[in-house]
Amino acid sequence: MDKNLYIRFIRTALISSPIIALYGITPFYVFNKELSLFILIAGLMMLANVLIFWVTNILIIRYLKAEKKWKGYLLSFAFVITFHLLLITLREMTPKPAFVIEGELTFRSDILLIYPFVSLLAVNTIILIICSSILATQKNKTAEIEIQKLKVSNLEAQKQVLLQQLQPHFLFNTLSVLKSLIKDNPDEAENYSINLSEFLRYSIQVHKNDLVSVEEELKFTNDYIDLQKVRFEGSVIFEVNIPHDVYKMTIPAYALQTLVENAIKHNSFTEKRPLHIKIDYTGDNAILVSNNKMLAKAVETTGTGLKNLNQRYKIIANKEIEITDTEDKFSAKVYLLNSSQI
Repeated sequence: MDKNLYIRFIRTALISSPIIALYGITPFYVFNKELSLFILIAGLMMLANVLIFWVTNILIIRYLKAEKKWKGYLLSFAFVITFHLLLITLREMTPKPAFVIEGELTFRSDILLIYPFVSLLAVNTIILIICSSILATQKNKTAEIEIQKLKVSNLEAQKQVLLQQLQPHFLFNTLSVLKSLIKDNPDEAENYSINLSEFLRYSIQVHKNDLVSVEEELKFTNDYIDLQKVRFEGSVIFEVNIPHDVYKMTIPAYALQTLVENAIKHNSFTEKRPLHIKIDYTGDNAILVSNNKMLAKAVETTGTGLKNLNQRYKIIANKEIEITDTEDKFSAKVYLLNSSQI
């Protein structure tokens, strides 16, 4: 049995036993107007019985490991019957006291035999109900922990998918650009290789974290934008308007870069008809990435990158990306996060 669960059982037993014992001796108090020594002794005996039942049920749960509830119930009630028969045997073997306790009640012999048994069954049933409730709560907590682990695993897998989608085509294109620059403009090629190395370094480091600061993600996105400026020159226009006071907030890794890459990948543009990509802070703890639409007919739009990013937002912060798609404009709104939202 889990240590925390065992401690919870013990704590519940100590708290509930006096209450259950008080409930058990209530009939004696109802028929006797004074709180006599008889009622006090009966209460202590009932308390001892309740504690014995608690210990017995905890031991049954511990050794059966809650795998077969019906078997546990049978053992529990079998113990109650055995315990009651043992009490009857001890009562018959014990000589009656020579004195009479003041206020002692007299009952019919059949009632004196049946009532304690019914009372013990009722007490044991209450304990079993409490135990089942505790076990159900523990099972739910365990399930929640497993779900969280699966979410983390799923999140990591999605992050790997995003990285795999990013690297092959991106590296092929950037290396082609670098090759051309080395021939035509060595100085520019050096700056380009520095930006590329910074971009790839971030790609490797971000594996360790699901969330990054806005400042880090903007730096990563800006490196990506600088690399694209060399490739597309004046055919792509970028505009970034993010105030510094939100730089310390967090955002899922690749969030902004994925949206910028999505705009470049799915549009056809030239210097005469450039692609405008804007990254703006909306003022409601969100960043809006928008672009004019000039869809490339040859590109198949699967939306995998956006679906993965949206799913990651659901897992991390129970939020979704707000997408607005019109005839001439596409925009995606991603919310910034802080520690209290995660």
